[in-house]
Amino acid sequence: MAQHASGSTHSNRDETTGRTVQTMTDDQSGLTVDVIDTVVMKDRSRWNDLVERSELGTVFHRYEWLEAVENALEYPARHIVVEKDTNPIGLFPNFVAEIPKTPFYRLTSIYPGFGGPLMTTDVTESLSTVLDVVPQLCDNRTIVHEIRACNTNFLRYNDFLEAEGYDSSRVGGRFVVNLEKGYDTIFEEMDSSKRRAIRRGRETDHEIVEAELSQVNLERFYEKYKQHMKSVGGIVYPFEFFEELSAMEDRILLLMLYVEGEYAGGFLELLNDEQDVVHGFFAGVPSESFQYHASELLYDYLFQWAIDEGYEKYDFGGGGADFEDGAFQFKEEFGGELVPNIYWERGTGPTWKLVETGRSLYNRYNRETDSS
Repeated sequence: MAQHASGSTHSNRDETTGRTVQTMTDDQSGLTVDVIDTVVMKDRSRWNDLVERSELGTVFHRYEWLEAVENALEYPARHIVVEKDTNPIGLFPNFVAEIPKTPFYRLTSIYPGFGGPLMTTDVTESLSTVLDVVPQLCDNRTIVHEIRACNTNFLRYNDFLEAEGYDSSRVGGRFVVNLEKGYDTIFEEMDSSKRRAIRRGRETDHEIVEAELSQVNLERFYEKYKQHMKSVGGIVYPFEFFEELSAMEDRILLLMLYVEGEYAGGFLELLNDEQDVVHGFFAGVPSESFQYHASELLYDYLFQWAIDEGYEKYDFGGGGADFEDGAFQFKEEFGGELVPNIYWERGTGPTWKLVETGRSLYNRYNRETDSS
């Protein structure tokens, strides 16, 4: 069991932003922990420098991604920053988000996207200190802390987190293509139906453009994205979120497909340079474009682009854990490996046990209904 921190707590007003910073000092380790409700209370370059220095840092930890979530999605932020001698050595971004189908909330790292604690030095002391802080950031309606990580290297913290009361039994997954195999091998390992669709798509009069994040291009992409997400029952993020992402345009790839001169859909990809991964996070291919094999053409172009740019993996995003699901099957046919999402959850009040039990019963009922 980790040794728990002890020390003093005080709040002070940041004159630049007008926000209040909650600061805790750990007398045993000499570390200072700030809890901030917006990333703009910290210096952008120092924040991103720590993300880049950390072995576990991702594009989702970056200042610009967090700022876009704060500004456009308005999830309340509860970011934790660890400093030693005024130098930042750790980051643990968190947002308050809804627990679906309940009146309660979760403190989650990070949503949307993936998070987890980034500690560069004094790791044991830093991690112990921030985990002690977490319950103070939850109220009666925020009943659980959730860590969502896409980098399996976060598993190094599993025993530590479980000793602190975190549970890792939740299951999820996504498909990842190993780009280091080279394009020819990737193509040959695809399901024959995908190879056939790509070949047929190549016969169409089409063009794929690596587009600028201009207002016109974003609006064009967004209309198809919104149409696609509504058709699959997914979350539709507001247009303002995509506008905010323009601040990190060096980490965004916008691919736009034109068939016979008409826009047929596109992908907005996140470039996780910290981990040499391209994330397929936003798709905007409407059903009327399926006849042109639009998605297959875009993925085919994307794999070749990512290999040429030196990326090691392509991450399709959420694949769930249901082999009978259509989206699961579609992604599986591209030949990727199913890898686990990593979740840890720790209840911060007695209500969480009731919600957890209800979620388990709901999932079991849905499985039984689907198979009957």
